[in-house]
Amino acid sequence: MFLKPPAKLNLHLEVVKKREDGFHDIRTVFQLINLCDEMEFKVNKTEIKLKETPEIIKNNLVLKAAHFLREKTNTAKGVTISLSKKIPTERGLGGGSSDAAATLIALNKLWETRLNTNQLMKIGLELGSDVPFFIHGRSAWAEGRGELITELHLPKMWYLLAFPKTKISTKEAFEDIRIPEVSLINKEDFLLGKSRNTFTSWVKDKFPDIRATFNLLDSLGVPKLTGTGSTIFLSFKNEEEANKALSIFPQGIVVESLDDSPLRQL
Repeated sequence: MFLKPPAKLNLHLEVVKKREDGFHDIRTVFQLINLCDEMEFKVNKTEIKLKETPEIIKNNLVLKAAHFLREKTNTAKGVTISLSKKIPTERGLGGGSSDAAATLIALNKLWETRLNTNQLMKIGLELGSDVPFFIHGRSAWAEGRGELITELHLPKMWYLLAFPKTKISTKEAFEDIRIPEVSLINKEDFLLGKSRNTFTSWVKDKFPDIRATFNLLDSLGVPKLTGTGSTIFLSFKNEEEANKALSIFPQGIVVESLDDSPLRQL
């Protein structure tokens, strides 16, 4: 089985408060984009193996997801997973969470464990806060840790992505952030055009190359940060405008929004 797990952008991300369990409550808008990793799954008798290119990722969620599903469902089957990374890591694009979601969805099918979407999302939340969204597989407003999902119908958009050299771990970002005292944006506010990312000022102050990239992109539109990573994006209503911006900032890439995840085929 061959799958292409997609990346996401956070068009809005507010940290609301720190929870007693150590996680944070957030409000966010998830938008899928057509930047995808590539994964192939081949069932074997008992072993769970992962082959990664171009590099080995420490503590890869894919292996954790496979072992976790086998443990939860008491299956004895194994799988060989080949993962080709196209989504940059630690850049706020959710590649690791998307790969974990793809693993749960694929193995639920291949191992015939017959879990429904809600059961898979519950397991996914134990792996990472973004995993339930990738199992859901459509653009969404999300609250709680990110698992309380309301589907959103968003207009077709194109995005110019810029990748400063800095990589930022989600753990570091949440440990370091100070939650500002501001009026929270709700779903209706977002649909009227309001948005922010709680981490924007933090990354600009801490990482000079990210601040410099924001400054370079200011003349092309309104640059925004996605997630807790270092990727900066500009939004465009048509592909021509996005490619025009790319010609001025050729070190970026242009992607487009997705209404449905390729994972929904399963």
